[in-house]
Amino acid sequence: MSLIEAVTVPKWGMTMTEGKITQWMVGEGDAIVRGQEILEIETTKVTNVVESAANGTLRRIVLKEGTTAPVGALAGVVTDDAATPDEIEAFIASYADRMGVGEEGDGNAIVPRSVAVGGGTVYLLEAGEGDKDVVLFLHGFGGDLTTWLFNQPEIAQTMRTIAVDLPGHGNSTPIAGPDVLSGITSAVLASIQDVESTRIHLVAHSFGGAVAASIAAREPSRIASVTLIAPIGLGKGISRDFLIDFIAAERRRPLQGVLERLFADPSKITNDMVEGTLRFKRLEGVSEALSEIAGVIANETGQVQAISETLSALSCPVLLIWGQNDQIVPLPRREDLPANVELRVIPSVGHMPQMEASSTVNEAIRENIQRG
Repeated sequence: MSLIEAVTVPKWGMTMTEGKITQWMVGEGDAIVRGQEILEIETTKVTNVVESAANGTLRRIVLKEGTTAPVGALAGVVTDDAATPDEIEAFIASYADRMGVGEEGDGNAIVPRSVAVGGGTVYLLEAGEGDKDVVLFLHGFGGDLTTWLFNQPEIAQTMRTIAVDLPGHGNSTPIAGPDVLSGITSAVLASIQDVESTRIHLVAHSFGGAVAASIAAREPSRIASVTLIAPIGLGKGISRDFLIDFIAAERRRPLQGVLERLFADPSKITNDMVEGTLRFKRLEGVSEALSEIAGVIANETGQVQAISETLSALSCPVLLIWGQNDQIVPLPRREDLPANVELRVIPSVGHMPQMEASSTVNEAIRENIQRG
């Protein structure tokens, strides 16, 4: 039997409904191997690549560069040498019926829900099923729950997951007061009261790492595993200029320059990502909230938070993931980390490994969860 493998528009993020083909990195007739980057697609959030799921030859490009298509649409066909032209044509002709092209469209997109917390709301994006454990995703400074658009759908295939818009970010209400970190921690815990009987696997990025540590310090018996990606709190070094410039940027070009510092490959940033961030920053109370949060992250002497003691007290697996080219939070020295913490460094990526090296990060998250 001939091997015929579909290359499709993937679903990156629970709310994604379509993507634009920006570049084929291989041509028709080229031999490719499993895991090879073959196609670049732009979404409303970020540009990323599609890897081949099989060894073979790219026999047909169905969606040309510049085409916008729904999630699940057939973009190309990879086959072995035995596949005939008639078999390929039949596969393409029948693909929509057999594979359900378009079934992931607007009607089936998962949308965040709001949870009333105190005098405001926290937005959660939930996916996956399970009554034993839940994976809680916590983004970093200036981000939102779409930080995990390449990660949550993968983990949700086997587990219940919740991605949070931290207070003062995304659609969640800003929190004011002298102890912002404690307030954010309380709001997140209050927003997930319906999972209070389950174990929690924490997956957090940057400032979210401090929130995760704060949650773990309050309820250590419930924490099944901790995976932190470039977290704050494990050294003094930090680009405070990034925080200041992010808050100050009120126009597209300056903000794009700031956001580019997050990535080793700045081409991953899309116009929609920049515009969406600008819209968020212009919401009432956001600028003030970000300024308060920045103050608990860093001051003139460097990082303010310290999470080593909390991590060292945990009995669950603790994994750190860092991009080798991180310009925001420098890679810590191994000797400065708690003895119970594992560190994995990913080459050629910056402060956003979960986006720039999502396959590697997803595999590491799964492995750490399985140890918990």
